[in-house]
Amino acid sequence: MKYGVQRLAPKFFNGSSPDLVVAGPNVGANLGSTVQISGTVGAASAASNQLGIPGIAFSGTSGSSTAWNDTTPDYSRLYADLAVNLTNALLASGRPYLPNGTYLNVNFPSAGSGTKCTDVADFKFVLSRIRSSGGSTVSACNNDTLPTETSVVGTDGCYVSVSVGNASTKNDATADDQSAQ
Repeated sequence: MKYGVQRLAPKFFNGSSPDLVVAGPNVGANLGSTVQISGTVGAASAASNQLGIPGIAFSGTSGSSTAWNDTTPDYSRLYADLAVNLTNALLASGRPYLPNGTYLNVNFPSAGSGTKCTDVADFKFVLSRIRSSGGSTVSACNNDTLPTETSVVGTDGCYVSVSVGNASTKNDATADDQSAQ
């Protein structure tokens, strides 16, 4: 991420850095403690923590590695469209896109042929938390805490988890930073 932003981006952004960085979508969900070892999450958190640029990590439950010249799978198209939709919604909200020192960890459920999640309109985004315990979280409906990413993506539905993470620790951001979203 640092190389891309510091060395390549100026060539494409008239000498400037991007306003927002996106990592993924990758194959395989990054839920709960997996965020600590995820390269996708690492890239998004490094952008925020080390470069001061908001970052989003997108991951999808469906899929397997494909060669560059393979036919693009249905789930890849869905994940790409969903990532664009969320990114555009965030950009439309105006600056600052995210609180300083935070990133978004976004996980898509199983999708594409053979699932009931086959169209972008099937999906709903749910604010969630990374860790199942510890840390602080905003209150949701009925004064309950936010659901975990795993419980959102693991439901029998087309739910996308969106968690606000602390870029330094990769764990949940503070309750104040979560509520800013």
